Amino acid sequence: MSYEDVRLERDGQVAILTLARPKALNALRAQTVNELSAAIDEIEADRTIKAVVLGAEGNRAFSSGIDLVNDPSPANTVETDYIAQRNAKMLEKLWYMDRVVITAVKGVALAAGCNLALIGDLTVCGENASFGEPEIRHGTLSPLLLLPWLTHFKLMNHMYLTGDSVDAQEAHRLGLVNTVVPDDEVDAAALRLAQRIVNAPLLTLQTVKRSVRMMQDMQGFRGLQMGHRFADTLVLDSTGVPERDNLRAIRAEHGLKAFLEARDAPYREA
Repeated sequence: MSYEDVRLERDGQVAILTLARPKALNALRAQTVNELSAAIDEIEADRTIKAVVLGAEGNRAFSSGIDLVNDPSPANTVETDYIAQRNAKMLEKLWYMDRVVITAVKGVALAAGCNLALIGDLTVCGENASFGEPEIRHGTLSPLLLLPWLTHFKLMNHMYLTGDSVDAQEAHRLGLVNTVVPDDEVDAAALRLAQRIVNAPLLTLQTVKRSVRMMQDMQGFRGLQMGHRFADTLVLDSTGVPERDNLRAIRAEHGLKAFLEARDAPYREA
């Protein structure tokens, strides 16, 4: 399959999957989500690949999240639910991928982009990377509820309830990432880590990952995501909520830049 929004290459037994929309801050439009899903299937079908490095072009953003510019807004609840499920299913497919996934993060990783950045079994990030879940600021939810499985209760609540980001060093201190390196060394460091990992047999790597995912599912991961997806549709399609209605009107009348300013301004500390 040919791809436009992503690039799929390989280095020996490592697949290198790259978000390739740097001018759009690697935002995830429908085409990007569909191409990521197809690339995951392509990798899974290749029994010679043992590990995946998921990175992104450019230094400004690993991914700014769901594309709010290029895709039309859903017309009704059915479309909203379809989009929420499509996005979540791609992320879950990556979470359960039967290969070791290493994410290589440079720049900002926001919302669904934060999900992608942190979904790896291992994460290498640059010194200027940051991670944030700003959805609360415009009255929606993160596509995949990952933070409860990655960090502690207080930090999870702070990120979800304020929309604040954490920088690379704080993310490392809190265990959200494994390693922080200079920005221009991120991709090489992630590939070196992958090349070490692929020395193990594929079956052993798969068994370790399956066991860990089984543990997380026994703790409620899979069931919670199903419920969370319904909640996501509810809030995405909500009306009569003054804060959301106001932001919708600003975006429709003045565009995305004004929408983001109106969304984030009340959260800035004096």
